[in-house]
Formats: sequence, structure tokens, C-alpha cells
Amino acid sequence: MALTHPAVRAAGGYLRDARERRYVLPEQAAALLAVSEETLLAMEAGHARLTPEGISRLCHLCRCPEDAQALRTLAHTLAAPDDGDAAGAARDWTEGHHRRLAGCARQAREVRWLSTTLIPPPLQTTAYARAVGCPPFALPGAPLSSPQAVFVLAEHVLHTDRVAPEVMAQQLRYLLGLEGDQVRVVPGRIAGPEGHLVELRMAAGPAFARPEHHGVIYLPQDDGRLSDLVSGTRDLTTPAATRELLLYAAQEQLGRAYVHAGAA
Repeated sequence: MALTHPAVRAAGGYLRDARERRYVLPEQAAALLAVSEETLLAMEAGHARLTPEGISRLCHLCRCPEDAQALRTLAHTLAAPDDGDAAGAARDWTEGHHRRLAGCARQAREVRWLSTTLIPPPLQTTAYARAVGCPPFALPGAPLSSPQAVFVLAEHVLHTDRVAPEVMAQQLRYLLGLEGDQVRVVPGRIAGPEGHLVELRMAAGPAFARPEHHGVIYLPQDDGRLSDLVSGTRDLTTPAATRELLLYAAQEQLGRAYVHAGAA
């Protein structure tokens, strides 16, 4: 099958997630588009492109019409395989971009999240998200974006002073309460892009996304350098060292909160 742009894989993943959440059967969606069930599943997997009209119909069927325009825009931008947009990044700059990324992530075989400035949105407490002005991505305590999700953070993210220490201490306690080793902390700083880099391992191939405050950028297919960056950074960590770094940061933030409360 032809290699599709990562944004096509993300759009297909989101549409499948929307269909499954509404308990719509594949044969029902296939009949609506007048295609075979096999073709529909290939579209949802990102192996084939969905037409703008097909996206509109599926969004109506799955009761998410508010997402149709954003997905149609991506489909229109990437319609020509040799044009400049298809060769470069694709942008989802419409309201709901974080929700669409989350839906796509739920369909990924594995999600690897690298963060160098903030706590990843799926792990943010409500107070932390409000303090940094980040749109809500997932509610704390709810299932994470993928059962195979790994979040790699730079250590300095835990020691930020742009969030009130009592809020940061609560955020760190939440991270410490998570089960397993989904959270990894790298000592010092990460030699990677500023912000967030998300690797989504989709059925049709990897998709790399850069979530930002105003939207999500889907990066073009690369030669494996980004995947190597994520893997290499994760290999610098261990669960035991991560817990020690989280505990130290939590104690530091609690100390700051005590001083702050005394000064007040």
C-alpha cells in the first residue's frame, strides 16, 4: 500500500475512535460510503485517503460534526501527493485539536511522549493545566491516551517556578501515584525540540505530532531520526531513578509552598 502522510493516519485513527465510541459497526460506515468493509478499515488505519465528502458523512454518522471541517481541511491539503503541503507539515489549528489527537492516540499501538518544557497534557492535573493555560487533554485519573503510553520528561520540568509550588506539589503527587513505569524522568535537560513531541505508532506507520497551545502540527515522514531521539532519551532513564527524581522535586515544591504560605 502507498505510504500516506502522518496526518492522514491521524485523521483515520480519530474517525475509527469516534465510530467505536458511538458503537457504529464497520459495515454501517462502509455502506454509508458505498465501499467495502475492507476499504473502510484501510481508510481508518491510514493506509488510504478519505475524501472530504467521506469525512463529512462519517462525522455525521458518528455524531461529531464539529470535527468535520478540521479533518476535511487536512484531507484537502494533502489531496495531491506531490504538492508542497503533502511533503511538509500539516496543521490542525481548529478548536478541538487536542481532543482529536487524543482520539488518534487511543487507536495507536504505542504512544511515546517527549516533553522538555511542561508536564504532558494527558498527565496534567486540572489546577496545573489552568496555571499553564493548557487546553484539557484528558482528565487525571481517567485511562491514559493509550495502554502502551510512555511519557519521558526532562528533569527541569519538575522544578519550574512558573506554577505555584502548592499546585506543582499536587501535580507531582499525582505522577507518583501512577502505577507502572509509564512516566520516565531524564536527569537534566533533554537535547530535543522545545515543547512536546509525540510519536504515534499507527497501523500504517509512525506519525509524529507537535501539540502546541493553538493547535497540533503533524510532521512529515522522517528517516527515523525522531524515533531514535525518543528511544535514546528513554534509554537514559530507569523507573527507580525516575521515582527518586519525582520524590526530590515534590519535597522541594512542598518546601517552597511552606515558605510561600508563611510569607503570606
